[in-house]
Formats: sequence, structure tokens, C-alpha cells
Amino acid sequence: MITVDSLKKYAGNRLILNIPALTIEKGERIMLIGANGSGKTTFLRIMAGALEPDGGKVIYSDEPSKPYYLPQHSYGFSMSVYKNLQTALPRESGKDEKYKAIAGMLELFDLEHLAKKRGSRLSGGETQRLALARLLITPKSILLLDEPASAADIGGNDLIETALLDFCKKNGTTLVMATHSPKQALNIATRVILLQGGEIAECGTPEELIKRPQTEWGKRFIDHWRV
Repeated sequence: MITVDSLKKYAGNRLILNIPALTIEKGERIMLIGANGSGKTTFLRIMAGALEPDGGKVIYSDEPSKPYYLPQHSYGFSMSVYKNLQTALPRESGKDEKYKAIAGMLELFDLEHLAKKRGSRLSGGETQRLALARLLITPKSILLLDEPASAADIGGNDLIETALLDFCKKNGTTLVMATHSPKQALNIATRVILLQGGEIAECGTPEELIKRPQTEWGKRFIDHWRV
């Protein structure tokens, strides 16, 4: 379980994140949605320990749970895509075990044709798929993801959503993920949090929040994305 208690972050004199209380149960898939500057990235960075809060704390109760954080601007190491994935596997893994794991990720994320290409020379969407494949190649208890499909095309977005959902269900992984897409939240989330001005404006199931937002700002935000 993850407990957020009296969390605050300032930028100068301006309060940019203010979350008095939030509890995330093990295995939940939380989607953070909201406009630019709503606090999604700040919240994730504090949860990951990459940014110190100015007040409050985030408590991880299920020790030795360790959160794994993937920033929005992903990267590929300057080595082949195959070796990028190999670096994420335990050294003690057997040769056949490593090959099977890497081959599975290459296929799952449609990277087979790029296996020999340098990870640092991929397109934005390809890099995001590689970074996520590298993260998901071994089981994780907690994932903190900042818009992992922001550079993906329609096909890449579908691959990422399917892989994430399957991974979380298989491993009982707790997921907290920022996205601009209400549709993506509807496809993946067990609970959606709408942030506005660094505060929780709405919180509920995908069906409640995406299909029937309660606040005027929430209605405007969802209507902007509705086709």
C-alpha cells in the first residue's frame, strides 16, 4: 500500500502540489490526468524520490517494495536494442533464460526488426517502447510512469497499453501513471485522479470520472478529448 500524507510542493511562493491524503492499494492501476502544469509530473517525481517535497511524505508500506520510475523523456543506451534489454536482466540469469526474455520483449513491443540498431538512434516512439520493454523485462511491484506513450503512434500506443495491462495483472503490480488521454485511462485504470492546479479535483472509477465528470472543469477537460 502507498500512503500520501499532507504532501506539498512549492515553486517559489506558489503552491504547485497539495495532496492532503491519498491511499493506493496494492495492485491498483491509478491514472493521473489533467492539463499541463496540473502537477502530474511533480507528483510522480516526489513519489519516486527524485524530488523532495516541501511538506508531508509518501509511505510505502509493503517493504521491501521499491518504486520503478520511468520519466516522460525516455532514452536508449548507445548499444544495440538487444543489449539494451540485456542490461536489465540479472547477471545470474542463464543464457537461454536471457535469450527467451529478450526475444519475448522484442516481439511484444514490435522491436524485432530493430534488435541490432543502436538504442540512441531510435525515433521517439521507438525509444519509448524500448524503455518500457527494458522496464517490464523483469517483474516489478510498483511502477511510476510519466506518459510512457506520449510519442507513440496509434499502433505503438495499443502495444504499450496491452503490455502494461497484462504485466500489471500478471504480477499484481501497483501502477501510477500520468497521461493526457482519458481514453487511455479508461482502457487501463482501476481508478482515475483528475488533477487541477496541483490538487485532486476528482477521483473515481474510470466509468465515473471519464464518462460522468462532476466538476465543471472536469467536464471541459473530458469534452476537449471527446470525439
